[in-house]
Amino acid sequence: MPSLLLFLVMLVAPVLSAQAAPVQPQNGDLLFVTAARTGLSGAIHDATGKQGAASYDHVALVAHEEEGEVVLHADEKGSRAQDLDSFLADARAKHRQVIVYRLKGEARTAIPAAIARARTLLGKPYNFTYVQDEGSYYCSDFIERAFRAQHVFATQPMNFKNLQTGEISSYWVDFYKSKGMEVPQGAPGTNPNDMSASPVLERIGSAL
Repeated sequence: MPSLLLFLVMLVAPVLSAQAAPVQPQNGDLLFVTAARTGLSGAIHDATGKQGAASYDHVALVAHEEEGEVVLHADEKGSRAQDLDSFLADARAKHRQVIVYRLKGEARTAIPAAIARARTLLGKPYNFTYVQDEGSYYCSDFIERAFRAQHVFATQPMNFKNLQTGEISSYWVDFYKSKGMEVPQGAPGTNPNDMSASPVLERIGSAL
């Protein structure tokens, strides 16, 4: 019996080790950051989260440079390039996971042009209304625009209704009221959860 147990441990240990090892992001990968369940992140989850799936509130694009990988993304600091290690450290400090997704098949041919396009979108302010315009971007909007010429991702009617109740949550009502706006239910847009479910993407694993 001890010999059998030792054999099973030796058999399973490499598998568990491989599963636990963090994934090294590659050029063109998309990094999805898991959402909290309160505040803005919670409201995004309630409106766009998928049953039984991880919920995300941010997405970024990995680009290779001579000095190493950087992340091109739009966050509250605007659309910017950030060192990959710094990006991962920010997520770690917030107790979030960063999940690596990779383009599949023909969609991979879009990567060089998308990265080049993303670089032209840097330096713009963050779009805090999530209503698309040409002067500011939010996270999944930035990614969709980077790949737009290759038709990799698409916009769709935005949903702000709680998926459980079918009602627009008070969070969104108050959020847009503070900006002097009605909730833009149905306006064209994007979100990280729907983007992560795209058939052109393959989930690779955790970068943290």
